[in-house]
Amino acid sequence: MASSNDAGLTVRARDGLILVVDDTVANLQILADFLVDCGYRVLVAQEGEEALERAALALPDLILLDVMLPDMDGFEVCRRLKQRSTTCDIPVVFMTALVEVEHKLMGFAAGGIDYVTKPLQLAEVLARIDTHMRLRWLQKQLEDKNAELQRSHDELECRVAERTAELSEANRCLRQEIEEREQAEAALRDSERKFRTLAENSPDLIARYDRDWRRVYVNPAYTALFATSAQQAPGGSGFGDAGMAACQNMLRSVMATGERAESVLTWQQPGAKPRHYVFHAVPEYDVDGTVVRVLTIGRDVTALKEAEQNLRELSARQHTAREEERKHIARELHDELGQFLTALRMSVSLLRVRFGQDNPALTEHAKGMTQLVDRNIQVVRNVAASLRPAALDMGIQPALEWLVDEFRRHAGIAATLLVEDENIVLDDDSQTAIFRIVQESLTNVARHAEAGEVTVTLDSSDAYCQVTVQDDGVGFEPGQVGKSSLGLVGMRERVLMVGGAIDIDSARGRGTTVVVRVPLGTPSTHEAQAQPD
Repeated sequence: MASSNDAGLTVRARDGLILVVDDTVANLQILADFLVDCGYRVLVAQEGEEALERAALALPDLILLDVMLPDMDGFEVCRRLKQRSTTCDIPVVFMTALVEVEHKLMGFAAGGIDYVTKPLQLAEVLARIDTHMRLRWLQKQLEDKNAELQRSHDELECRVAERTAELSEANRCLRQEIEEREQAEAALRDSERKFRTLAENSPDLIARYDRDWRRVYVNPAYTALFATSAQQAPGGSGFGDAGMAACQNMLRSVMATGERAESVLTWQQPGAKPRHYVFHAVPEYDVDGTVVRVLTIGRDVTALKEAEQNLRELSARQHTAREEERKHIARELHDELGQFLTALRMSVSLLRVRFGQDNPALTEHAKGMTQLVDRNIQVVRNVAASLRPAALDMGIQPALEWLVDEFRRHAGIAATLLVEDENIVLDDDSQTAIFRIVQESLTNVARHAEAGEVTVTLDSSDAYCQVTVQDDGVGFEPGQVGKSSLGLVGMRERVLMVGGAIDIDSARGRGTTVVVRVPLGTPSTHEAQAQPD
């Protein structure tokens, strides 16, 4: 009794195509109808050539081949089928009335796999066909599985080859990375050695900080001066709280932005002269470009600061001496030369009164001399005013009023003085510095600004006197002028000498604003300095 598995195979096998080759029409008809009723699809042929053509075109799953055909025997047909690549695998079952052993052997030699004898027993034929179709179907399944296994094997080999290539490339990259890292480490060690050689022998103060603001390195110069260790926090007691805060802010800024920074700090120990240092802070990066440390280099600029202070004091003395000389010359011109010219004018007038009535020519000549003396008196007044205006001795407000009036009259530009505080008290040096800076600013406006209006504002705030000069001219770029403008440099030097500050704001096409701030003086000082000699 057939198993359920065999039955399933038989059902699937009966979906196949069978080519029946027989020259007897009745046999063909009976066999074809029977096989169709059993579920097979059937093709028929009556001659050998016809069978070869139909087999080549339809590629049946099994061929029932009669041995005796009119054009060639079935053995020849089978041999020719086996010689073709497209039909060589089709199983052939011979149908023959020849029962001798030699005929059977000839059929197997030609390529047949089985035979049935005539007259045909349909049940036997069906049993043999089912058996061979199941074998055929199983063979196809096996071939498909083998093909699938081969494809899987090929894919696996391809993946193995790709993975091997990837691993090989990864190993190559890893070796290259290791070599590069070793080279980088060697370069880093060499750089560290050079750094330590320079740092250990440098007179500058060198310290290195990590991201927790701890010193990881200080050079001998740093240790010798501050008597500190690499593990202490940034800064030092000699810098004071403000100095330590400035140092820490500088380190945070460099660590956060990765940009260099600079700070000037003063080291002051009790009983010792203050020392000034310029600290430069630069970021240090790891291989990923992250800031991991900050290197600070401090250079002692005390000598430079002292020379700068000495130069500033010398310049201040020169400016003071120049102003005193101007004041002296102005007063000499006003007092001495002015008196002589006044006396000369009175003498000419007296000469005209006494002798002019009888001598018209003398009267006319005396009149001309009087006019000439008057012009000389005016020239003396103008020279004295340009050296030091008398209004400057009365305070900063009258001096600025006189200066603005003179500017408006000579430059032909609308000028306004706004006084926000009329009780401003300044010492003579501060008053002179403001006057000269405003004078220089107005001169620059007249020469370069192409302005239509200028406003000068006098005010005070936070113990400072503030003067603002604002014009609506063409403006300029302060960064492009820099230190090449002696006028701007002189203005800055003047205000620094009296402990003040100056700010210049300008840009192309939007005018210029100059703001000067100097400390306020005391009334007694101001009154003492305002008294004439």
